[in-house]
Amino acid sequence: MSEKSPRFSPYAAVILILALSTALKATWALNSAGSLDVVIFWKFGKFLRQDSLKYMYETYSAFNHTPLTAMIVKTLCRMADGHFFFFAAALRFLSIFADIGLVLGLLHVKRVTGRPPWWAIGLFAISPVSLIISGFHGNMDPVMVMFMFFAGIAVLHGRPALSGALLALAFNIKIVPIVLTPAFFFFWLARGRREALLFTTTTVGGFLLGAAVPLIQCPSAYVAHVLCYSSVWGMWGVTYWVRETGLEMFHTLDFRNLSLEQTAIMASLKAILFGGTMTVSWLRRKAAPVELFSTLGIIWTIVFVFAPGAVVQYMPWFAPFILMLTPRWWAALTAASTIFMVSYYHPAAEYRFPWDLAYPKIEESNPWSNLPWVIFIALLVHQIMRVRAEIRLHQTAPLIGTSPETETAAA
Repeated sequence: MSEKSPRFSPYAAVILILALSTALKATWALNSAGSLDVVIFWKFGKFLRQDSLKYMYETYSAFNHTPLTAMIVKTLCRMADGHFFFFAAALRFLSIFADIGLVLGLLHVKRVTGRPPWWAIGLFAISPVSLIISGFHGNMDPVMVMFMFFAGIAVLHGRPALSGALLALAFNIKIVPIVLTPAFFFFWLARGRREALLFTTTTVGGFLLGAAVPLIQCPSAYVAHVLCYSSVWGMWGVTYWVRETGLEMFHTLDFRNLSLEQTAIMASLKAILFGGTMTVSWLRRKAAPVELFSTLGIIWTIVFVFAPGAVVQYMPWFAPFILMLTPRWWAALTAASTIFMVSYYHPAAEYRFPWDLAYPKIEESNPWSNLPWVIFIALLVHQIMRVRAEIRLHQTAPLIGTSPETETAAA
């Protein structure tokens, strides 16, 4: 008998796709200036080399970044020694490395749980959203996502302290992962008070350690600019359509100097968002560890439906969690997000591709943001209907397969 040639494994295929994707991102990062965010981080880095963190929070209302992100940007700026393109590439390489870690994390979850399917991991490894954000845009969002996902992996292995520490690291990159905290807390509380205490101690301790300097030196400025940041009014979802009414009180397209009416609407949306997050976290607290990823996917769905604002670089936030929840819906959201992002970057790069510098000259809302937003709404409705169907099935389950003797006795 002739020997059969060894079959090319799915794992090897994903690694090959990841290598190709990484090469594309690295090439783009080394041969472009990036988006407006890179320019802003460059300016902040130069300011931070001269001014204190306290001065930055109290002086620049646009500086809404965490101390850890500020330290990273300052360090990169010092390493660049005045060379912008070195800084621009280094900033994006942090995201490229985070994307590698995230795909390897998915492969680990696949080995432990059997989820998600191989085709989804392969597509995730070469996602155009990831390619654009990490290879071109330039921000810290992919690093934050990696730490959030690793916190979920720690849950798989029953490590409450580690999951808390990793979630705290995500907080210290950007504050938005705070919306995920109830899911982790209620999960560990359902396993025991000791586990909940370990998780809470490391999460709160890690966050306070990272935020200690501004909380001591300028707490009001830090709370106002970082903890209470709600993104840009009028760029996404509900606030986009409220602004489209044309009423003067809703006209401002910014996160500063908003009217009382705009502030009230944003506060209401955040209240709905946090209420939904708490409800989902409590109802799913006893689910299996792997289902925590699905819980986080549902929470991100709620977040993006009711978010007061969202911009293009937010599109990686939900990706690995909705991939674990439902790969097909993730694929639809990835396609919609890609269209949204291209419609933003291509005009900002003066319609030249590959993009070198995307620098929008006029701040304006993008109607294509409604494409992923509508899909998020459809996904939320789909999840609600699925849960209702499961509840009905659970209520009727005792009657299915009941023996005649049991039915007679019950009667």
